[in-house]
Amino acid sequence: MNFTKQSIFLLYKLLNLCKLATHFAIAFVSKKPSGHFRPFAISIEPTNSCNLYCPECPTGNLLLTRTKENMSWEIFQKTIDGLIPQLVWVTLYFQGEPYLHPEFLNMVTYCHNKQLFTYTSTNGQLITDTLAKQTVESGLDKIVVSIDGLTQPVYEQYRQGGSLSKSIEAIQLLAHWKKQLKSNTPLIEAQFIVMKHNELQLNNFKKTAKKWGADKAVLKTAQIDLSHVDNFVPTQMRYSRYVKNSNGDWKLKKRLKNRCWRQWSGAVVTSNGDVLPCCFDKNGEHAFGNIRTEKFDTIWNGEKANAFRQAILKDRKQFEMCRNCTE
Repeated sequence: MNFTKQSIFLLYKLLNLCKLATHFAIAFVSKKPSGHFRPFAISIEPTNSCNLYCPECPTGNLLLTRTKENMSWEIFQKTIDGLIPQLVWVTLYFQGEPYLHPEFLNMVTYCHNKQLFTYTSTNGQLITDTLAKQTVESGLDKIVVSIDGLTQPVYEQYRQGGSLSKSIEAIQLLAHWKKQLKSNTPLIEAQFIVMKHNELQLNNFKKTAKKWGADKAVLKTAQIDLSHVDNFVPTQMRYSRYVKNSNGDWKLKKRLKNRCWRQWSGAVVTSNGDVLPCCFDKNGEHAFGNIRTEKFDTIWNGEKANAFRQAILKDRKQFEMCRNCTE
């Protein structure tokens, strides 16, 4: 892409961001969404299958009601091409392990070749030496590897069916191939979700992860089903999204406001092509439409999508998924 094309490409993205911010501000004041716009970010679900059984994940605990399937290349390509040139960021995972999709790295390369920032998250169990090399070569910008414990007994309390040593090896292999190929990407982020059973190990996590070759080590709070909070919430409350109210019931720390930037800035496309309002809609209960039969623009700016946005602006608490969201 030459300099002139790059400049035009960037201008489209910047103008779209300004347009999104304007539409969001007007909708917040008027309590009514209007106008035609495109998100600058998209989350694409290569697959909704996983090789682990994490108890708070609807895929892992088998509560995901959607049919297990891999996204077709047709749906993937139609989604990406339909959002160019305004699109900036592509997240390539949702409810599943992305490396289970046989064309996952081809998806990354496709996005990379269109000058899009690509990001994924993995449990690291499937990353071999060959896949690590191919990942670096694909142009992936950022990869998160889940490390929720520094010993196998602690790690597997949540990452059930997983091997800590395989996750560590995934980081080491990715770091090795970045060095061998003299590549600045992907940024390798080791992620530690802080929970009751692993919080005693968090103090050593960042230093240890850097020794493995991670570029960054991040502590993350856990999203927990409110009926299970007692089982997982850490005692160190700064690492909890939840706090007890005067009745002794758990609630979000953050006050829920009747607005949501995600409804303008980004969408989720599931493995079967459903367009969802956000990543909290795990089972696709609020799907706006399907890429197989409609264009993304038609779905995202359609009556169902705008009705959902208006409902959020008036009373966000009416949606169960929103009552456990920190947005």
